[in-house]
Amino acid sequence: MPAKQQLIDADSFTPAYYQLARILYVRIMDGELRPGDRVPSENELSAEFGLSRMTARKAISILTDEGLVRRDRGRGTFVNKPQVEGGYFLIPDFHDEMRKQGLSSEVSLLGVKVVRAGRTAAGRLGVRKGERVIFLERVLEGDGEPLVYDRKYILLDRSQPLLEAELGHGSVEELFSANQRMAPVRADLELSVTTLTTAEGRLLGSAKGSAAFCMEQLIFAANDRRVAWGWLIYRGDRFSFKSSSRLL
Repeated sequence: MPAKQQLIDADSFTPAYYQLARILYVRIMDGELRPGDRVPSENELSAEFGLSRMTARKAISILTDEGLVRRDRGRGTFVNKPQVEGGYFLIPDFHDEMRKQGLSSEVSLLGVKVVRAGRTAAGRLGVRKGERVIFLERVLEGDGEPLVYDRKYILLDRSQPLLEAELGHGSVEELFSANQRMAPVRADLELSVTTLTTAEGRLLGSAKGSAAFCMEQLIFAANDRRVAWGWLIYRGDRFSFKSSSRLL
């Protein structure tokens, strides 16, 4: 979940129900809502934030799917006891991380083209094999130094095509800022370790075989619509990922 927020921004591309889920997430992580506490009801959330009950219900469903809360029929929704063995990996936005380090952030667009989805990309995006999709390649830089190699397959929406102005941005939200129907509301992430190939090493200014992180992304818009799938290769000598667990 993104950083702290306590108000619903009606002008944001991010749906109100996801903004509300983010607010409740922060309350849980900050200890305002502790394990065993009852989460405000749909009616209470609707009154507090000026939203519909349906919007509040969808926000709570997101937290339920993530295992942060549970619904007890006839009693309400309660914060779950954390699993100490596991945790939540904190994956900062690239641009935010560069600002924290006092570095400028830039994006180099290597290429973008319409291709026919192969079996793997089609399966991840939930489309037919051979359907036309966008293939995007970028390098994210800090103070001009290449740090992350980004490859994505993106649904092709002919009614609102992505423009180079959007493709040149670094954040996922900005990438889809011109197409509200594809605005991301969540992503499934899988982090693994890898080594750089010759091509990746050349792009990132590192030797072949250097340690790296691979972050696979499956990005969803509203109504669980899959809009993008791909992976980012982070230089292992410049990045680390921290994990946080909620404790009693």
